[in-house]
Amino acid sequence: IPGVEVWQIGNEGGFLAAPVNLTAANGNRLLLGLAERADLIVDFTNVPVGNYILGNLGPDEPFGGGVPGLDFPLADPASTGQIMQFQVAPALAPDPTTPPQFLQLPAIAPLPVATVTRPLALMEEMSMYVADAPAEAMLGTVAGDPNLGTGSLSKRMWMEPVTENPAVGATELWEFYNATADAHPMHVHEVVFEVVNRQDIFVDEMAGTVQVVPGSLPIPPEPWESGFKDTVTAYPGRVTRVRMQFNTPGQFVWHCHIVEH
Repeated sequence: IPGVEVWQIGNEGGFLAAPVNLTAANGNRLLLGLAERADLIVDFTNVPVGNYILGNLGPDEPFGGGVPGLDFPLADPASTGQIMQFQVAPALAPDPTTPPQFLQLPAIAPLPVATVTRPLALMEEMSMYVADAPAEAMLGTVAGDPNLGTGSLSKRMWMEPVTENPAVGATELWEFYNATADAHPMHVHEVVFEVVNRQDIFVDEMAGTVQVVPGSLPIPPEPWESGFKDTVTAYPGRVTRVRMQFNTPGQFVWHCHIVEH
């Protein structure tokens, strides 16, 4: 949309640390996995009068990250590439609102230091009938510390005993090791978390092991991932780390938010 300027000020858990200019920082693009939410301010001040389509560049296939049109084909521009139409009309009165860049968002209180680290696995069960095709997605645990050496991947079924059992009030660091070829929007119920970082990993499918790539550096969260979230995109070939405090007693689920999962 020519002339439009888009700012993000919040996500699932509330306000960001500061307004983020998505026009300048990310080419007017916003990446959202299933269940992720964003609070946006869209400034039409410099948009000419007319009708404009908000587009979707996400692929019509499993998303693995990368650049639209380069690493994956764009959505069909005649169907899934269209989200909604904006009808921009002449202003009827002066706009009294505060420009987004001057907004002072509430301060974010950081969580305490984590006392427990849980390495968790995102895996796929391959089809017995179709070559090189996954039949279902699986969650599980990682035995050992992949930050120091190799960790062994273990698939867990829904009916198995609970493997993540935090104490009420505890702050934990969860590490999602994505051993699949697709990105997974990971969601934890009844809690919000801070995105800590991401880091490249090496997956040995034959041995069923995973390891943080030696010498690799943690990748900080994106500016629009500041504050608190309840869903985070875990990219393939990376570990995604989040820190959260468990203040609500009870038994809750964590899962991937891709619908077929």
